[in-house]
Amino acid sequence: MLRIKDEHTLEVLRGVVLAFFLRALGAGLAFAFNVAIGRLLGAEGTGLYFLALSVVTIGAVFAKLGLDNTLLRFIASGAATNNANQVKGVFSLAMKLALTSCLALTLAVFIFAPLISLHIFNKPALVTTLRIMSAGLFTFAAMTLLAESLKGLKRIRNSMLVSGVIYPSVALILIWPLTRLWGVQGAALAYVGGTATAALIGYIFWKRNTKSFTAPSPSFDKSTLLDSSRPLWVMSVINKAIIPWLPLFLLGIWGSTQDAGIFGIATRISLLISFFLTAVNTIMAPKFAELYERKDMESLARITRRFALLITLAASPLFALLIFKGEWVMSFFGPEFARGSLALSILAIGQAVKTATGSVGYLLIMTGHERDVRNASIFSMILMSILALLVMPTYGLVGAAITSAVTLACTNIYTLVLVRIRLGINALPIGRM
Repeated sequence: MLRIKDEHTLEVLRGVVLAFFLRALGAGLAFAFNVAIGRLLGAEGTGLYFLALSVVTIGAVFAKLGLDNTLLRFIASGAATNNANQVKGVFSLAMKLALTSCLALTLAVFIFAPLISLHIFNKPALVTTLRIMSAGLFTFAAMTLLAESLKGLKRIRNSMLVSGVIYPSVALILIWPLTRLWGVQGAALAYVGGTATAALIGYIFWKRNTKSFTAPSPSFDKSTLLDSSRPLWVMSVINKAIIPWLPLFLLGIWGSTQDAGIFGIATRISLLISFFLTAVNTIMAPKFAELYERKDMESLARITRRFALLITLAASPLFALLIFKGEWVMSFFGPEFARGSLALSILAIGQAVKTATGSVGYLLIMTGHERDVRNASIFSMILMSILALLVMPTYGLVGAAITSAVTLACTNIYTLVLVRIRLGINALPIGRM
């Protein structure tokens, strides 16, 4: 039984209740959207959709230059001290840099879509879908940057609506009529429409929530911004592009389109385990920055461990369901997806380890240890590359799941050790403080 007495734990807990509700709503909508994709497109069409999405998502992570986490950090610390110049200055500078880069890469993906489709994936049917999806690179990047900015202001509801609810809601509304008209290309249009709508609403939220921050000529030092974002860019590329998407990307090269579709669906389902962690991170990240700024290490350690225990307990039933009833879950997407049940179970184990280790990555980032997170990310990339070469050519779909799960588990354990070394905090939900 947890005793909750301190104000920081109570503040985070109040936010977590709302975050859990919104995250659950978003997860349900995303699950329904993926079910619709599987049912409407079949395994082969789903594979084309996810291959296009992998290219766009990887491109967006590269193009954001690591500025999403930097926005969160500096906006959170600026808002905590009511520094309007920092809040508005860092937002203006970071958005200009990131969105200019995203627009350039969007045009590059559109132009080189035939080259990517024919010479990398050897799938001519991918060209048109990839060209349509390329617009999603810009809209997805804008959506995530605005969501992180709102999170820094502690506008958690607005942030989660933008990043987790609006996009799947709009995409789910659009998916049926658009796929009826244009098949896989219609699904790509639904994705672009959903992320574009979320980005537009996110910008409206930002303008409303920063009215009280008055700064005649807001500015922020570019070198300070880039010094923080460089290690975070490396971390983002590896953790948000290579680690989640490389197995699917390689499966599209070495395996069949059907395997890529099944793996894409299994990956999306396994992510449901860590949605509890994602919900908590939404609240915890700005709180970590605030407590570290105040040098309150005791409170920092306390909330880290308490919420690691909370999310582990909350995720346990879902983990058990995916392990023991994976075939039943996968069959929701169509009978041809049921053979991905073993891959789903393996992926679920990796997500369970990530959940049990808690918010260790955000804890290091928000306390100024970005380079440690970067180093952990480099370790992950090397490990994943070795595993992919060893198991994926032989074991295909299952090999992709092993590569993903083992890399995720080892990375989070390594980051857990770094938290102990740098901050003196045992972040596990068991053992001593």
